[in-house]
Formats: sequence, C-alpha cells, structure tokens
Amino acid sequence: MLSQVEHFKSISNNKEQLGISDFEIGTKIQLFRKAESKTEVAILSHLVIPSGSTTLTNGTEGVISKLSVSHALTEDLGIGYNLGYNYFGVGSGDLTYSLALGYSLSDKVGIYIEPHGELNNMKTYISNFDAGFTYLFSDLIQADFSFGTGLNHKMNYVSIGLSCLFVRESANQ
Repeated sequence: MLSQVEHFKSISNNKEQLGISDFEIGTKIQLFRKAESKTEVAILSHLVIPSGSTTLTNGTEGVISKLSVSHALTEDLGIGYNLGYNYFGVGSGDLTYSLALGYSLSDKVGIYIEPHGELNNMKTYISNFDAGFTYLFSDLIQADFSFGTGLNHKMNYVSIGLSCLFVRESANQ
C-alpha cells in the first residue's frame, strides 16, 4: 500500500502544488529465486485508486506492472532492470524501463545510479536519470534519499522515503 505527500514546483510558471498522491495497492510475486543463483525475477503490480489531491490525482483507476530482474555481480555490486507497462484507461498506455547499478558501502549503507524512462502513450519518449543512497535501520525498515533530472525534458526531483517490510520470508527458501 502506498500514498505519499508530494510537492511540485513548475519551472515554466513557478506554480507550486502540494498534496497527497493517489493511493496504490500492490504486490510483488517472486518468479525465480534460488540460493545457488545470483539472479532473481519477480512481477510487481499496483492498482492505482484515484484518491489524491485535486491537482495530483490521475482522476481514474490505473494499473502499473513491471517485470523485475536483479543480478548480483559481486558480493557488494548488483544490477537490476525493469520493463513495465502502465495503463490508466486512456490512450495506449506507457511502456517503462529502468536499469539500476547498486553498490553496498557497508551492511547498512548502499548507493545507486539509475537511468529510466518511458514511451508515454506509445508515442513520446521521456528519459531520466537518478541517483541515491539507502540506509538499512533493520531487516524490516529502510530509508532512502534520491535525486534526479530529466535528460530530454526539464525535470528535477528530490525524494526522501521510508520502506517497511511486512512479510518476512522463510530462511529455508
């Protein structure tokens, strides 16, 4: 489950928006994960429910789905990539992608870089780049800080987040 406080400031007209984003409920289904393999594959899917502030809502239900693959290159270095499709009931939907390279600085601190983008309505290509770091408070709670920019359009962002794991996996898997 996800909803977040968002603050936007438009570069073109200096207009600011503050509010709550649409509520999302989702799942991650592990398709492949074995102790002897360095690769994991999962499907992530979210149902978006139009419930956000007037200026931040999509105004319609939607689905966000991704095929997610991660691969450990070394004990401290990993790569992950996603290919996804978002649909909100209008147009052709959006094809999305990301490619992230992450490095563990310690047992608790990690850094990453990530080019990502989308083919908006299967017509307009949008390309972005972000970077950030994560801090693991415990096996169940992680904080993150990220910042990014648009590569072929004007966009900048800064994000601070907190993630909680509600279901812990069995050690026998």
